[in-house]
Amino acid sequence: MPKFPFMEFNEKTISTNLGTKVFGQRILFFKSIKSTMDYAKKIAERDEPEGTVVIADYQSHGRGRFGRIWKANPGENILMSIILRPKIPLERFSIFPFLSAVAVAESIEKNANIKVTTKWPNDLLINGKKFCGILMEASITAESGDFIILGIGINVNQSEFPPEIRDYATSLYLSTGKIYDRTELVKDILRQLEINYENLNKSNDFKSVFERWKKRCKMLGKKIKVIQGGKEITGKAIDVDDMGFLLLEDDNSRIIKLSSGDVTVLK
Repeated sequence: MPKFPFMEFNEKTISTNLGTKVFGQRILFFKSIKSTMDYAKKIAERDEPEGTVVIADYQSHGRGRFGRIWKANPGENILMSIILRPKIPLERFSIFPFLSAVAVAESIEKNANIKVTTKWPNDLLINGKKFCGILMEASITAESGDFIILGIGINVNQSEFPPEIRDYATSLYLSTGKIYDRTELVKDILRQLEINYENLNKSNDFKSVFERWKKRCKMLGKKIKVIQGGKEITGKAIDVDDMGFLLLEDDNSRIIKLSSGDVTVLK
């Protein structure tokens, strides 16, 4: 097990010298919570400001996609949710998992000096193994306005995983042999997210976000299997369009557009 000689991990240490204008200007830190996503959604409905970060040392009912449990050891990882109130059209909200993936990848590469790749729709990988998942939930209500909860889970200093996920999960520690200061990582990720987010709100340049994401994606051009709604589809991953849909050429040479699903790259 790695030892952690770094400063305490809490709202005070994260906010000190953060240097952002919006992201992390309000931080709600919990030693333990059921779900940062659920809590962030609850306070967003009460008009909590954009950029508020809910972050926990441990969450007992952390959520991944399709209602799955996101399991992470206490005190070793980054588990946070951020409230966004975007200025772009509702139909383009699907860009935020991709924008966030690029920002997190850029930050991790800078801090860990390791190559990060993307996997549709919301995973970040190191050497083909997942170390980060991104979850987005949008809420459209007249009372509280349109908002997004962006959840980010990063395996940082975790040294072991349950047998059922050991073959395809990793952490920064397992990938590099180094332990990382979670406080500094969170700060850098928030800074990078804010830069990318501000640029998008100003420019509405959706294409460049997807191009940056696709440069990191190793599954395009390869044969894949997608599980969607209990149905299995196999074919070649052709592209990801500027709405975030995966374009897949199936075994009958038909192009299928997918909005979500579990992807496995076939050997």
